[in-house]
Amino acid sequence: MENQENNNLNELDQLKAQYEELKQRFEQQEIVNEHLMKTTIQDNANYFSRYRKTVMIAYPILAVLGFAYFTFLGELLPFGLSFLLLMVFSIVFELWLTRNVKRQAMENADLLTLSKNMQKLKSGYAVYTVFIMALGFMFVLVHILKNKGYLTSAIAEYNMAPNYNAIWSICFVGLLLITFAVLAYRNFVSHCNNVIRQIESYDGKPQSKSPRTFLLFLGSMIAVFGIVILLVHFALRPTIYARAENDHTTEGKLEIWEIYADTIVSPGNTKLVMAQWQQSDSIVVMKSELPVVDTQKDSRIFALKKATPQGPAISSGVMGGKPIIQSVETSVSCKNDDGYVPIIVHLTPDASRLWSQFTREIAGRYAALVIDGVVVLEWYVQCEINNGQFFIMHKWSSDDELEEYCRKLLRQ
Repeated sequence: MENQENNNLNELDQLKAQYEELKQRFEQQEIVNEHLMKTTIQDNANYFSRYRKTVMIAYPILAVLGFAYFTFLGELLPFGLSFLLLMVFSIVFELWLTRNVKRQAMENADLLTLSKNMQKLKSGYAVYTVFIMALGFMFVLVHILKNKGYLTSAIAEYNMAPNYNAIWSICFVGLLLITFAVLAYRNFVSHCNNVIRQIESYDGKPQSKSPRTFLLFLGSMIAVFGIVILLVHFALRPTIYARAENDHTTEGKLEIWEIYADTIVSPGNTKLVMAQWQQSDSIVVMKSELPVVDTQKDSRIFALKKATPQGPAISSGVMGGKPIIQSVETSVSCKNDDGYVPIIVHLTPDASRLWSQFTREIAGRYAALVIDGVVVLEWYVQCEINNGQFFIMHKWSSDDELEEYCRKLLRQ
């Protein structure tokens, strides 16, 4: 009996000794893990500290430079202030986003809290990067579209090239932004992943190699970029009204004349002046829809020089009843600062030949576009125009009015 009690005491002592030994090993292992964790996150903690300092230094410098640049361009409103607000938002949000990865916060946090903070930081930084890239892209987009300008207001030299150039400029800027965003995201998140992988290895968890967060981020970038480009394309795409292939009908109301002279008269003298000018057989006098700059009461009349037996240099009657207009192209997105929308008119092959000959002969003089016996537009012809085009600039009260006018032109 006594021997059995002694044996039980010996076994109990052995168990206590084994427990103490295991406890000591676990304590040592915990110290080792804690030491390794601190050593591992040291470089990453330094990175996040440098990152926060960069944000506090670089963004204010960019804000000042951008503000000065837009002020120099005379675009303080809205671009200068908008850029300044964008920089302020970026500073505040990034400092708030990285508040839990300051050196002291990382060194004092336990493994579980540190891992959760890193996961939150990755998700938050991905959302922030997509948002700020989209916001920056929209800022650049609006600036490019507002300042793309027009090639010239000279006859037949206006075309849609500024719009197409704007699209390529936007694509190039978007590509630069998305490349920078991907590189910045990968660099930032790699430090978060280093900490997470070390913590998971300490806990004995398998390390995930699937870059799901990055793929999701990259997919979001591509989706945002693609959607914006499509919206820009549809916004700038011109509307084209084309004559049917076998349609040779024409209303014959459109004519092109050489301008002999013009004058501004008061309403009471209009008939008198027109009667005096009309006495010449080589001159046709017509009223005008063109606005008079100095006053709204006075009107403008034109003396047009006959170039053919029918009178105008180009008309359906001069061409034996053939149509003049082949197609009409316009886009509301091309409206200039004064509200004028350009219409590009493409002539038929026969009318193009007459147009080339006519502009060659009157280079250095003025020509008039007449519709329904009224001068609607005058041009200064600098040289021969052999591309078979001319343009019309006009203000429109609505898109429906613009569409009706284009369809009216197409019937000429």
